[in-house]
Amino acid sequence: MAGTTADPLSAHSELEDFDIYASDGHYEAACSHADKIDGKAYAAGYFYAVSLRTHGLALLDIARPKRKREHDITALKRLGSTQLRLGAPKGRKVIHVYDPAAIDYAEWLKWKAKGVYVISREKENSKATKIGDIPWDHTDARNAGVLEDEYVGSFSGVLLRRVIYRDPVTSKVYSFMTTLMAVPPGLIAFLYKLRWDIEKIFDEKKNKLEEKKSWAKGPVSQSQQAGFICLAHNLLVLFERCLKIHEGICDEKVTSKQRKRLAEAEEIIRAKGLQPNPLVQNYARATERSMQFIRWIRHCLQIPTSWRDGTDALRPLMEKYIQ
Repeated sequence: MAGTTADPLSAHSELEDFDIYASDGHYEAACSHADKIDGKAYAAGYFYAVSLRTHGLALLDIARPKRKREHDITALKRLGSTQLRLGAPKGRKVIHVYDPAAIDYAEWLKWKAKGVYVISREKENSKATKIGDIPWDHTDARNAGVLEDEYVGSFSGVLLRRVIYRDPVTSKVYSFMTTLMAVPPGLIAFLYKLRWDIEKIFDEKKNKLEEKKSWAKGPVSQSQQAGFICLAHNLLVLFERCLKIHEGICDEKVTSKQRKRLAEAEEIIRAKGLQPNPLVQNYARATERSMQFIRWIRHCLQIPTSWRDGTDALRPLMEKYIQ
């Protein structure tokens, strides 16, 4: 999906050598004829990655539990750095932004040797010990909200980086762990914020595309289902961009709500005497399609509609909600 839209991360030269993904595990209700273990049918698991550059969705793999359920880090270790690179060419580096379910610092070190880096939240029971401070540019507006940038050592002897960041709106403090060293600390915090994109995709799949249950119990059929889900998401994203480029149609409702939300956040931040982080304030991208857009797609697929008639019908739907 490269080239279909401006890369929202292309402005940051520090990231130009990286493919960047928000990745996560996702579980769906077991199919009606799933095998039961101790009288219970366990949910089917899938591990996805969404590109934070193109918003294209890819399947890392389905869960392959030996008995009941495969934990995220177990699956990631099984896949290894080759699959986590998702086809990136030699010399290209890859970042996976993952929740704390992916934490295994010794494994992170192995992946780093293969050009795969991880950003995650520090666990509350982390025993990482500060080794020293990392100098960072306090005048770089992208670092607004950063409190500390430091080297830490894990109990397994792995050298890591810890970035401590305070959200200027909520005043909540976050601690991020990563093997990525040569990127401004504010970018580390921002990339983790973008991890929410994959959660919104899961929400769209479940509540708008109505994919809530595994189709079958076998690994081949489950992989096919996940492949179709990725295809459906990617086609929706491409079609949405096509409409914007060729017809000037975009979801004005979503854009308006984003502008309002950012303006309200900036007002709160400035009332505290702080400066808003431009990474957050200047970033606006729809992370899921509206229900009206999806219904319009379904209608056009079910009833033969010309391009002109279809786009004429869509335009007012993207300007305001049906009353």
